[in-house]
Amino acid sequence: MTSRTLGQLREGIEAVASMDGDYVVGCARTGARPSPVAGRRFPSRHAAAVAARLAGHYRAWLRRYDPETAVYDLVVCDPSRAASDRPSSDDHGVGVRGTR
Repeated sequence: MTSRTLGQLREGIEAVASMDGDYVVGCARTGARPSPVAGRRFPSRHAAAVAARLAGHYRAWLRRYDPETAVYDLVVCDPSRAASDRPSSDDHGVGVRGTR
């Protein structure tokens, strides 16, 4: 795990986010888009993958203080090519495992 603070992890996600990006980050199993990536879009797969990795670290930090914090299998998704805004396991999603 990184030694960054929760605020620094959020700032890293905000730095790669864009208002009109084509990609989102969500859970491969449930489609949930948890904090800190909820409602955020990203301009490229690479930017979304960075955000997914940072979000995994962020959620791992939360679990240190609250073991009940949900674990998500975060993936990158291009919702304009997918049937819904939900990440899929086919070629539309790029798997990025969150830190557990």
